[in-house]
Amino acid sequence: MMPKINDFTEGKTLSNVASPLDGIKVLDFSQGISGGIATKMLAVMGAEVIKIESPQSGDISRSRGPFIDNIPHPEKSGQFLYLNMNKKGITLSLDNETGIDIATQLIEWADIIVENFLPGKMDEWGIGYSAIEQINPAKILVSLSPFGQTGPYKGYRGNDITAQSLGGLAFVTGDPSREPLQIGGEPAEYFCGLSGFSGALVASTYKEISGVGQHVDVSAQAGIGVAQMYSGLSYILTGKERGRRLASSPLYKTADGQVGITLRQTDWPGVCEMIGRPELEHDEKFKDMDAREKNQDEITALIAEWASDKKKQDLYHASQERGMTWGYICDAKDLIESPQYQHREYFVELEHPIAGKLTYPGLPMKWGGDQWNLKPAPTLGQHNEEVYGSLLGWDNEKINQMKNSGIV
Repeated sequence: MMPKINDFTEGKTLSNVASPLDGIKVLDFSQGISGGIATKMLAVMGAEVIKIESPQSGDISRSRGPFIDNIPHPEKSGQFLYLNMNKKGITLSLDNETGIDIATQLIEWADIIVENFLPGKMDEWGIGYSAIEQINPAKILVSLSPFGQTGPYKGYRGNDITAQSLGGLAFVTGDPSREPLQIGGEPAEYFCGLSGFSGALVASTYKEISGVGQHVDVSAQAGIGVAQMYSGLSYILTGKERGRRLASSPLYKTADGQVGITLRQTDWPGVCEMIGRPELEHDEKFKDMDAREKNQDEITALIAEWASDKKKQDLYHASQERGMTWGYICDAKDLIESPQYQHREYFVELEHPIAGKLTYPGLPMKWGGDQWNLKPAPTLGQHNEEVYGSLLGWDNEKINQMKNSGIV
């Protein structure tokens, strides 16, 4: 059962009370980022997460970099190590009836099941939501997919750029005189996973109230639609496209990088003061946002010359002292050395039995001011004996037999 709110009394921290999701049991069938981040969040917050991987190849993240020393190795993938903290790892083949039967037994143990296969794949295996509901109607299945479990696109494959494109984000990203751009990284995958994490929590709360489970259906495309209603909502309200526009916070080169300088109405007086041109505040060519957009080339030239010999962090702090929302572009070194990250102890160091001692990004939220108890990702099949022995009652002979036959 989920802990009740009054279980967490004032003044207590993670060190002297249970983690918020203690007692929740999660079975993770997922591959890659979306399911990986959803179940990682559950695991770090105290849920017992058992991650299922293929005995032959493991999770797809194991084959994706960055790798330690740029040498591909299934136990040294930065993506896998980051996404699978605090989980127990087992191997299980789902390509045969024996494996499916074992998966069904594990489903009986779990409160929450997470998967991110194409819609219909779990049903094909005989462990879709209808089958899970028959096992126990209180169980929760979280399904993450490019387009959701219903609709004409449900069987279509997709990735991050697919979601950004069909979710409308790419259309409003980039220079208006150029082609649309994909935002760097894989934000659609992570947003989909965080939506799955949120959905699992809501479904768990509903289960506490009603005793009934749910099938949480998360669409990466819909997630991007939620994350940016910039163009969609504008079109609904005005009937007009709102595509790529000149940035209200252009980037300018400095002596050591780049800084974003806002030209919004509330910041304009401060910009003029900062660059030593206070008379520009009331110049007709720059009096409001529309005027500044029409004459942005002239403004850009003025600010670019002024900023070229400055340090990016100096400009950032000076602008913040004036209440302006400037920002500087952080490279990897800036991120690691950020005094804000350091103060919040965001980056943590963990020892992995094969990858060794590494520094990992933490979580964006804290719990009662304490630190989360982070643990390294499992090696492939690391917890086979523990899980199959304790949950299914297998002895070493049975485990070795299943391993030799390629089942685990």
